[in-house]
Amino acid sequence: MNRTIAFVCGLVLALLPLSFTLAQAQPDPPLVDLLREWHDHEDKILAKYRLAYLEEDQVALLPQSGQIVLIPQARLSVADRQWVTDHPLNLLRGKVIYVADGDTIVVLDDKKTEHRIRLDGIDAPESGQAYGNKSRQSLNRLVYGKQVLVTYEKSDSYGRILGQVYLDGQWVNRQMITDGWAWHYRHFSGDKQLAETQAIAAEKKVGLWQDHEPQQPWRFRLDEKRRKEVAAEKDPSEPTTPTKFWLNTSSGVRHNASCKHFGKTKRGKYCNAEEGKPCSICGG
Repeated sequence: MNRTIAFVCGLVLALLPLSFTLAQAQPDPPLVDLLREWHDHEDKILAKYRLAYLEEDQVALLPQSGQIVLIPQARLSVADRQWVTDHPLNLLRGKVIYVADGDTIVVLDDKKTEHRIRLDGIDAPESGQAYGNKSRQSLNRLVYGKQVLVTYEKSDSYGRILGQVYLDGQWVNRQMITDGWAWHYRHFSGDKQLAETQAIAAEKKVGLWQDHEPQQPWRFRLDEKRRKEVAAEKDPSEPTTPTKFWLNTSSGVRHNASCKHFGKTKRGKYCNAEEGKPCSICGG
């Protein structure tokens, strides 16, 4: 009897991590077409745009091209003007003084206050991940030192503004996906337009899509967390933070940070320069 109880208790404890993982797993939000029909004062259809922001007496609308179009409120139908009033957005203008990675920037406003902006709806490779540097460099070329406009509704749990960033009417969030340096962040965004943009970038094999199987940043972060936990349990002397070298524990081959296999093998860990045998491509 005691053995049976012990077995059942052990089985329950063993299944707890799996149950917790399943309970925490959330389905991706359904894709939503955020484009809506806009009508003029005679109630004739103008076009299908999404609202970008309200600029005094003009409404900034964003067509599929991603280039903002300004339309006087007086030109819109009464219903559309009311819709704009019912869907306000916060606005922030300032100069980009720092680009942390392919989806995070720091904006300095006119009052000399710094704002950390997380580009909403996208997820870029991490700095220790393949294409991380190229993604950051791409965003840096686009916005660093320039005046941008940020529209937003809220901040995230880290205090960063979750914003849509515009530069001279160009939608930067979408541009990063178009150029192939960021994913549509499906876990938190059901934006159909961003999803379609990613599909086109992948088909054209631009940016990171030149790789046959680029690793998603959210998967990379999860793998990093698991590697650290396993490394800490097995051998405290092993590196638990990212290093410049990656060891494929299946083949014993060591890759450096410039290698396309760095951090991307199914089995592996961060290592020191002496571990394993050097890769024939990157030299380890």
